[in-house]
Amino acid sequence: MLGALLSLTTCCICPCGEAAAPDAISDLTGQHEVVQRRDPAIGIRGLLRFALEAAGNGWSPPAIEEALHLARSMQDQDSASTTFGNYRWRLGDDAVTDPNAVEFATQLTSLLRLTCADSLTPAARDLLDALHRDARVAIQRHVVKPGYTNIHLMQTWNLLTLGRLGDTAADRAGRAAWQQWLDHLARHGITEYSSPTYCGIDLDSLGLIARHAGDATIRHEAASALTFLWTAIAANWFSPAERLAGPHSRDYDYLFGHGSLDDHLHEAGWLTRPAFRESAGWLTKPPHEHLTVFRTACRWTPPADLRDGLAARAPRFVVQRFNAEPWARSTNHIGATLAIGVAGECRGPEDKSLAIHLPGGPGTANVTLVIDGRDDPYGRRKEPTAQGGQSKAHHLRTFLCSSQRGPRVVAAWMFDPAIPAFKADPDDLTCLKAHLIMPAEAEVWSATDRLADGATLRGDAVFFIRKAEAVVGFRSLLAASDGSAPRDFQLRTDASHIGGQRLTATLHEGQPHGRSLVAFDIEARERCDGAGFADFRREFTARPITATVTGDRLRVEGSLPLEANLAARRPLVCEPLLAPADLLLIDGTEIGRPLLPPR
Repeated sequence: MLGALLSLTTCCICPCGEAAAPDAISDLTGQHEVVQRRDPAIGIRGLLRFALEAAGNGWSPPAIEEALHLARSMQDQDSASTTFGNYRWRLGDDAVTDPNAVEFATQLTSLLRLTCADSLTPAARDLLDALHRDARVAIQRHVVKPGYTNIHLMQTWNLLTLGRLGDTAADRAGRAAWQQWLDHLARHGITEYSSPTYCGIDLDSLGLIARHAGDATIRHEAASALTFLWTAIAANWFSPAERLAGPHSRDYDYLFGHGSLDDHLHEAGWLTRPAFRESAGWLTKPPHEHLTVFRTACRWTPPADLRDGLAARAPRFVVQRFNAEPWARSTNHIGATLAIGVAGECRGPEDKSLAIHLPGGPGTANVTLVIDGRDDPYGRRKEPTAQGGQSKAHHLRTFLCSSQRGPRVVAAWMFDPAIPAFKADPDDLTCLKAHLIMPAEAEVWSATDRLADGATLRGDAVFFIRKAEAVVGFRSLLAASDGSAPRDFQLRTDASHIGGQRLTATLHEGQPHGRSLVAFDIEARERCDGAGFADFRREFTARPITATVTGDRLRVEGSLPLEANLAARRPLVCEPLLAPADLLLIDGTEIGRPLLPPR
């Protein structure tokens, strides 16, 4: 069959009437070879992306039909099964393992049926109708809370589009899901805030809704939501590194914070560097620069003044809500050459709750704190998730309380393997370490001297990270020899090949037990030349700042206000606190809420 398909490449016509580009044909041909081999690693997303891109390029309807037959074989067709209508992530999987698979698959099949039906054989259209008939059951069973932003929006698109294709019940459900998410957005903000991966997926689904929803009111509301998201991106944009600054939810890239958001940034002209390309969702490795059917379908151009206006303003202080509690916010100070931000709480094991950006371009690693139970400081070792569909590098979820005022931060992270809310099986933990990750080229100093690889500092040490004329001072506020706080910090320059180094506090060498706390007082300064750096070291080191733990009460004195009930895992005193109407503030002015549709 491959030979017959290759013979079609000279006469492939795109739906727009132009001949398909030879590079697109070559890429599609390579992916079709994977389909023909029935590689067990074939993913349902990659298989259906191939079908969509092939149809959008007018390439080989028989190959598209073949891919849809294979997709049908990956769908659970047993009506008595609890996973009926869902898909196996990979062809070689024994069973359905992730309820999200049906959402990712239907996002592609619904767009394929809606926009490319004329490029399909009658049998392929029948296959799509069968896929949708059964997928509708799985989607109906899949209860997705609106705070699970990327999947809720994807499910909303799926339901609305199935409605356009004739399923009136799906249309009603899609409209209800859309209103539910808008209500959640108005009260909670974006729960998966500033995620380099999931913000991109959010923009995919919102772009599809804004461009292809059947209801003009919903299209208009989706455009408003897109303006809100892009305004939040611009507010947190750090131009020198061409990426989001500040804390991130669900960030898989420990050192650089890249993800699928890059696709949108590249299309909007915000990147001078190459976009980070993920291999997830494709049959072959990137790049796939000539296969743009999906990207074109969800493309939405943000207002030009966001990058040249808001994103260029420095300094600025950003406060962004991501949950209902008054402390559930990210804060971010962005200067001309550095940025420093912290989250008000930690939501999960992928959060980058402290993020500091030093001078440098896209190849400069960020500074962040990783609480680690796998001895994997840089997130290089991926492991299967509980759902079994994907492999990810997870650190540990913690209780976090913090305050920030401009470039000053005080924050404490607490972990206890016995607390069920942290969702960590103690038997799975091989250690407990706190890694302060930083750029490989940064200098690390004590109060008096620059440190070399292997240098050790006390658990309550003061130290400084310097790059060019930007400096960040750290004071470790707690120290202990029993694992309840850092005993010491060791500098390890062991990752220059990937752009990083670290200061590591080993809290437990083996399986951890009991509560551990790491707390820092932090301040960042720009334009700090040699003399200014020496003055800053003396002044910062001399500050009388203390932290005490009395029973379950943590209190910091001498710095920004911070107090927490550790047993209840609840901040008692911190700043800033959000008023109920606050969503996105720049230097104290609310700019987010006026962008949203009235509720």
